[in-house]
Amino acid sequence: MIDTTKLEAGLAKLKGHDLIALEKEERLTGNTALELTTSKSFQVRVAARALGVNPHDLLDLPINESNAICIQTFGFLNKPVEPPT
Repeated sequence: MIDTTKLEAGLAKLKGHDLIALEKEERLTGNTALELTTSKSFQVRVAARALGVNPHDLLDLPINESNAICIQTFGFLNKPVEPPT
């Protein structure tokens, strides 16, 4: 069972180093998307890291649940960041 309610908090804990490492992992799979945040497989990889699970665990979910996780992850990765004051 995967507790997806913790996804937002897990994503917020990830750092730039995680993003670069996940990008390298995804590129090794052959993903050539110009902007990886639009790639479902990359979104699953990021969400899995945030939740502390294997990406295959998220891919084994029903399609609507897996897609909801991708949408939430995409939104988190692409929301505007307020500049420091």
